[in-house]
Amino acid sequence: MKRKFSLKSKVVEKLKREDNEIIDMLFSRDQQALSFTEEKYGALCRKLAFGILGDYDYAAECMNTSLYKLWQSVPPAKPQSLKAYLCKIVRSVAFSMRKKNASAEIHLTELSELLPDENNIDDQLDSTMLIDLLNEFLSEQKTVNRRIFILRYYYNLSIDEIAGATGEKSPTVKTKLYRMREEFKKVLLKKGFDIQKG
Repeated sequence: MKRKFSLKSKVVEKLKREDNEIIDMLFSRDQQALSFTEEKYGALCRKLAFGILGDYDYAAECMNTSLYKLWQSVPPAKPQSLKAYLCKIVRSVAFSMRKKNASAEIHLTELSELLPDENNIDDQLDSTMLIDLLNEFLSEQKTVNRRIFILRYYYNLSIDEIAGATGEKSPTVKTKLYRMREEFKKVLLKKGFDIQKG
């Protein structure tokens, strides 16, 4: 047991020493520090960002922005844990991005599954009115359901990807999407739109 503990301690010590070397490089304004940081913590940070944003491209963008903010803030900051400090930056950037993207419009082409009669969409629906109805509908959904809907119809993620991002099982995601489609169809029918049932 003592031997295992000693080995683990050596690993932790090595990782901490590597982090301290990266921080020293940042203080020396050596840009290789960013490459080393990305190599060591890039996968972790992108996974963290994806969990918040639900989109791989946005997660990559978040990682790049976070590295830039790390470069800007160190120095003067000298974090005791580079990993914890970087993850804090990533979370902050990701939540800012999510807030910024929350008001983005969902286009008609991404609603084709909800509006089967595609040939008559332009004749029947004003896009602004549709978006208003959709936003109102989503605002009434539970947070997890709203996120599932947006990940599917705005970010175009697969069922399995949505399941991974939300912690739900794939069959549950399918069921929730089906129920929300049916509920939204009822909203459109109630508003007098000629939407095909089925």
